Amino acid sequence: MAIATTSQALENCPEVSGIEQIAPGIYRANGEHGEWSGVLQGVAAKTAPVQYFEMALAIQEQQPAPQYFQYCTYGLGDQDLLDLRFLAKNESDFNIKTEGDTWKKEHGPFGIIYHVCENTAPQDCKFSLIQ
Repeated sequence: MAIATTSQALENCPEVSGIEQIAPGIYRANGEHGEWSGVLQGVAAKTAPVQYFEMALAIQEQQPAPQYFQYCTYGLGDQDLLDLRFLAKNESDFNIKTEGDTWKKEHGPFGIIYHVCENTAPQDCKFSLIQ
């Protein structure tokens, strides 16, 4: 009888100081087990440093379905928001398990469950990668 195995690795939203703008409107940061990247919507030629962490979001279709990480949102000032998405090192699909008590569960339409991490430091928005 074969036993299914999954690998788990802990990740969190990157600290503001760890996010770099690599070209106008294009941002990246290193993760523990992958890379974070995002493109500013709207005026692509804009140069603006990341100023603060806003929130992180994961979704789940229903209990007990898997959780899927969506993004970490950061403010650039002037009401511009940047969503950073996570790409695992092996570029495979993954789901997550939120870790800690900073994630709050909110019920959305059609049975979707939102897991929101806000009003805290980005490194407190931890999750395990399940591949």
